Amino acid sequence: MSRPTEPQKKEELLERCLAAAIGVGALDCSINAMAERVGTSGRMLVYHFGSKHELERQLIGLLETRLREKLWSIQGVPREGSNSLVERLLEMWTHLTSPEMNGLLKLTMELNRRAIQGDAETQLFLERESQQWLDALFDLTNDKTTALSLFHLFQGAILDFLTTGNAQRGQQSIKAFTEFLR
Repeated sequence: MSRPTEPQKKEELLERCLAAAIGVGALDCSINAMAERVGTSGRMLVYHFGSKHELERQLIGLLETRLREKLWSIQGVPREGSNSLVERLLEMWTHLTSPEMNGLLKLTMELNRRAIQGDAETQLFLERESQQWLDALFDLTNDKTTALSLFHLFQGAILDFLTTGNAQRGQQSIKAFTEFLR
């Protein structure tokens, strides 16, 4: 008969594993490599999560919560004097391209790669995240087509930013798109 896991310890390990994954921008590693990153043993991770697959599944669930929190924090109340659509979108872009978001964006791109390769769980996760973004952009624009176009603009701009480090091009694209809308 095995010992029951300690919920608080498991939650702490999950948080540390997510921080480590965000830090390197990837989930793809052995359970022992992940354990080393968070200062524990592979046996401890297996004890708490059962398998690498289950650890990753729970990490993706926690990531979904963190992404939703980030989305609401940047989508929420506009800064004082920032009422126009272009200002709100540029604030979102500035936040997305901040150094603190880099690992999170890289991790999300890794999950896109997994989805492209047919990972059904990851596809569902990304579909939920995409819908959250579309809903938030619709709240800003009150137009489904514009929200979808902005969503795709942000996706492309994020990919360009991650591959080149150039945030200015994304900013220019957002400005050009909103000028086109007028």
